[in-house]
Amino acid sequence: MARKIKSKEYFRTLNIIYFAQIGAMTLLAVVAYFLIQQGSLGPENNDLAVSFQKIIMVVIPLSLAAGYLLFRVFLRGIQPELPLIHKMKRYFSANLIRSAFLEIPGLFVSVAALITAQVLFLVIVPLILMLFILFRPTKSVIAQELNLSVAERAKLEDPEAIISESIE
Repeated sequence: MARKIKSKEYFRTLNIIYFAQIGAMTLLAVVAYFLIQQGSLGPENNDLAVSFQKIIMVVIPLSLAAGYLLFRVFLRGIQPELPLIHKMKRYFSANLIRSAFLEIPGLFVSVAALITAQVLFLVIVPLILMLFILFRPTKSVIAQELNLSVAERAKLEDPEAIISESIE
């Protein structure tokens, strides 16, 4: 039997996962930066850096587009007549997929920086972090994206209201 999840717990869990993804990406970028600055990775590999630049020019737009499109497909699959519990459970999955696809470029450029010892790759990480902040799932954003009714919006605002259930 699925466990019922209150609004307060739902948003706490959603934010923990979201900020863990931001934290992982930021931590890897910071570690890469310090290793490069200390010279621990050896000399720069400019030939490999050019190859990574080409790959990154493909990976970033593809990842961002895939995350956006998959998120929209998941949202379209959420029928307005479904109970709020089912809408929120599906939204959680959709948001997790979108944020994973947002995280991919940030992790990839950090790895490219580590492999090539080129700090320039890390310039992309703050841009990805800004996208994470822009797409942060708040109560008002979720209500708008799911086109929730006034009663459903009120449940989101009530910390004790049951708004979702655990995934079986």
